[in-house]
Amino acid sequence: MSLEDLKIKLRRHPKLLGLGGVGLITAAGFLLYESPQVRRFLSQYVDKKSPEPDKRRAEYIYIKYHIYRESMRKLKQKEEDEKKWISVIINPIGKWWKAAKHSVAWRLLNIAQTGSQPERLKAVQQLICMDHLKDWDFRHLAQICDARTAVSLARCNADTRWFMPVPRRGCIKNPKMLLSELHVMLARLRPMACIDHFFSKYFPEQDPIEDIHEYLTQEQTIVLSTADTDLLKEIISFLHHITKDPEVSARLMRDGGLVHLMELRKIFNDDNETLSTLCKVLANMSLVPDAVEHFFTSGWVGALAEWQQCPDLRLQVISAKTMANLDHDDPNQCTYPPNVYPLHPRVRTRRKPKADIVFVHGLLGGVFITWRQRDRKPTELGLYGKNAFYTSETDDVFLVGEQKRLSGGKLKPGEAVKNVNGNQKTETIKDPVLKASKKVEEQRLNISDAATKEFVETLRNEAELDSDWEVVHPDVPLNANEECEGKFSVCGSEWRNQDTSEEYTNCWPMEWLPDDYPDSRILGIDYTSAVTEWSANFTKYCPCEKGQGHIDVRANTLLDRISASDVGNDRPIVWIGHSMGGLLTKLILLKSLDSQEPKVQQLTKNTKGIVFLGTPHRGSPIAKWKQHMQMILSPSIEVKEMEENSPKLLEMHRRFMGCLHTLLRHVKVVSVAEGSPTMLTSFKFPLRIVTEESSKIDFGDFYLLKDDHLSLSKPIYRQSFLYQRLLHVIREAIKERSDPKDQDGQSQSTSNQDVVLVKIVAALLEGAKGLFESLPRVALRFST
Repeated sequence: MSLEDLKIKLRRHPKLLGLGGVGLITAAGFLLYESPQVRRFLSQYVDKKSPEPDKRRAEYIYIKYHIYRESMRKLKQKEEDEKKWISVIINPIGKWWKAAKHSVAWRLLNIAQTGSQPERLKAVQQLICMDHLKDWDFRHLAQICDARTAVSLARCNADTRWFMPVPRRGCIKNPKMLLSELHVMLARLRPMACIDHFFSKYFPEQDPIEDIHEYLTQEQTIVLSTADTDLLKEIISFLHHITKDPEVSARLMRDGGLVHLMELRKIFNDDNETLSTLCKVLANMSLVPDAVEHFFTSGWVGALAEWQQCPDLRLQVISAKTMANLDHDDPNQCTYPPNVYPLHPRVRTRRKPKADIVFVHGLLGGVFITWRQRDRKPTELGLYGKNAFYTSETDDVFLVGEQKRLSGGKLKPGEAVKNVNGNQKTETIKDPVLKASKKVEEQRLNISDAATKEFVETLRNEAELDSDWEVVHPDVPLNANEECEGKFSVCGSEWRNQDTSEEYTNCWPMEWLPDDYPDSRILGIDYTSAVTEWSANFTKYCPCEKGQGHIDVRANTLLDRISASDVGNDRPIVWIGHSMGGLLTKLILLKSLDSQEPKVQQLTKNTKGIVFLGTPHRGSPIAKWKQHMQMILSPSIEVKEMEENSPKLLEMHRRFMGCLHTLLRHVKVVSVAEGSPTMLTSFKFPLRIVTEESSKIDFGDFYLLKDDHLSLSKPIYRQSFLYQRLLHVIREAIKERSDPKDQDGQSQSTSNQDVVLVKIVAALLEGAKGLFESLPRVALRFST
């Protein structure tokens, strides 16, 4: 058809032209409306790589003439200095020294990798002492280092430059993509009841993600909604729950779970509480036999080494536990399963510990809540609260928590106080750091005169009181039984006034006891608990966890995990239990007696001391609340089982007292009761949580202190009666361990002396016999 024919046809049908125009306009509008989908469709066939810059373009750095002239003058001066005879001698020596020190470090590293175990231990000790190496030396040696040697260096608190940096240190994975990958990784564990329950309630299937960047740099803004943040935290807590099963931990490790955990660490780098939960996941996964190589290749050895030296006590303890599980080259190696945390030592030691000191906290307690130093302000008790293990947010903690103490007893920057319906509530905006106690160092004297300086130092070191004085402990007991022993005062020359001291510790077993008994091993036992069914957070991830609240089930679990930690292996054990922790201690010892395994039986066999702090041996009146307020409080299983005069508790106490008078009669037992009521913040009235009659047992020492239930586990400072009495129990336990050897030596020396004496007497008798036999002959000779 020609153009003329087309024009004639359009003249005959003018409506066709209008319809064509409308169609073109409609198509153009549709393309504009669907432009994102069209662009996405076309992007699949278009190369997304950014065009390379024009290589023909030259880039110059223009330098001003006077700067150029100065740099050339310095370069010429350097060349002239190198020609001098001093430089000719010194420069080769410096080059030789640089090569020599690098060669020594390389040879020591080779011995640490290929030598025998004693040689490896010595080589690692020499490597951590080398502090004269440059950064490039450390980087070169870190590239040569293997997994076993890296773990050994980390266990000895080596310089963090010994470890390779984290992969993609400056990049963070897109949270949306990370959530999708975590969902795929967890879905591979199916069929599993916990996974199905978690997916249906918290973690639905993620939508397909397209056209997003996989990694974000530090310069890019990371947009993370509150819902995504909460979901990631729930996933970390759920991983802590399911990784208690070694098989699940092994499967997650094979599927690249450590790489995903590293990305979570980058996202929550400033959230210490979430990082502590993440580190507990790593501690569970470190129990897998071949976990060392996986941790090393994913960069976690270096990250854990950094956490071991960070200021937060929670990360220090949990990372030390993880590294101890990975360190199979340690001659004193012990594995720490869930619920067991090493407070001391947290690094390698040359000698085996002389005693095991085990701390078991009470209901809703925690290692850094129950065993912290007492605040000088009066404490109050809350009715509701979350579990306080390794948690800094404990505004209202029932049976355990006191008011949140931060540095100086004041609110930190970033905290605000609101008044809601007349109740004061603290809102934490930023996660605080549980720091170690800072020892106040004495100021150096800037005195030029030597005699004056010596005189002032003598006055400073002189005791505040003479030895003629006796200072009574600030927490001296109000009452005690007749069989009690121990000092209630201290000599004036030994007294150290700490009323004005600024030192404060969040865990006195971790920071005080190692100074008095450095050769002991101090363990903190953790278990989750709840006061009401509403606050039972440990049961929300799996319905099967609901039965874990029974004291009998919990004691079985703790017994298996404590015995797996090699507690009491040829060394004495001292147990310290606060509140319900004392009941668990009794039940653990009774169950170890009934066991047929020697490793479990040694728990009771080597127990030398038990300290009960406010333990309700016959129940607590708190449990009576369930009769009056059951519809409101809905008490948990733990509270119901601690009902006053409960048949189960009375039967357990009867069996335990029978063991104390027979098999455990050599054990030193100290019972401490509360003498003051505890204040409830919700109702503002005093409450006696454990009565004196329930705390007292007819064995060992009994003391009634003036403190409330919370303060029984929190000494005010080192020279308090509570802490000194605990030291006395530990001292007696270690002394009993060394006494049998001394007695054997004395008996052996006595027997040797008896043998010598018998020989002397026999010789004298033999001589006398010969003398008497010769007397008749002599008489006969004289007569003749």
